[in-house]
Amino acid sequence: MTLTPEYKLKSIGSIDALAFLLDLPLNRVQYLANNASDLYRVARIEQKKSGGQRVTYDAYKVLKAIHRKLQHQIFKKVIYPQYMQGSISGRSYITNVRYHTKCKIVICEDISNFFPTIQAVQVEKMFMRLFRFPLEVAKTLTNLVTLNGSVPQGGICSSYIANLVMWEKESILVSRLLTVKLTYTRYVDDITVSSKSYMTKQEISEVIASIYGMLRYYGVEPNKSKHEVLGNGSHQAVHRVGVNGNRPSFGKEEKKKIRSAVHNLSTLFSDDKCTYEAYLREFSSVSSQVGKLQQLNEYQGKRYRGDLNTMKPSIKRFNLG
Repeated sequence: MTLTPEYKLKSIGSIDALAFLLDLPLNRVQYLANNASDLYRVARIEQKKSGGQRVTYDAYKVLKAIHRKLQHQIFKKVIYPQYMQGSISGRSYITNVRYHTKCKIVICEDISNFFPTIQAVQVEKMFMRLFRFPLEVAKTLTNLVTLNGSVPQGGICSSYIANLVMWEKESILVSRLLTVKLTYTRYVDDITVSSKSYMTKQEISEVIASIYGMLRYYGVEPNKSKHEVLGNGSHQAVHRVGVNGNRPSFGKEEKKKIRSAVHNLSTLFSDDKCTYEAYLREFSSVSSQVGKLQQLNEYQGKRYRGDLNTMKPSIKRFNLG
């Protein structure tokens, strides 16, 4: 099992080679790199439960086209180690929690305000050391994927950068934890460490200190308000999914929320005042929740999927005439 992400393609050896990869004239690439921070708009502002705001950005078409090329030509060519579970094809928060079922101890940590605290200097180092790109190429790529010197939440390349930016120290940490039979995973900004055996308070403290040390090396901070150490005598949950048993499962409250969402959707389906567009948004949200329930092989998930099949947006649009 590899613990270090790998990029096995030939290095992009010059700025001219990068322009060729992007299928753009060199002067166009340089212009966009120098002005990339002006090519974003605010897509959404959300109030966090813990206070503060989460600002999501969307790149304008000309920059987004470059981001898609970088996504397919660079980031999707990386071989990601299994402990990275977020925003990677075939992996999800459900696959993440499966690593931590039926454990004696589960340690949960969160990275505070992760994306906007990833600084351009760390992104540049990533491009140089992991991808082995020369300085000029690394600087240009960094300018193309950052906004005012940090990583924008919502950017096409941002989740890939979040996965890879800590690669050197993280792979060392995972290796060290494996030697003492601890399992480490990270789902973007959520870190989980679990043990099949009991751990002393000192051993737990040493694990937490090593995680915090890694984060601070890269200029990011732990969100201590979300710090949890869960013994098997308590309800253990990762991403609000129970992991006490041999397989993960939703708790009663989560199942109740999904049941309520399906019921509310049925009300909207019958409501002629509900527009097709509004219904489509709500259907997509509920369908996603039901899909998560199905991933856990829950009986209710299959039943709710059957209910949704009788309330598809296409039927709603037909009924509205």
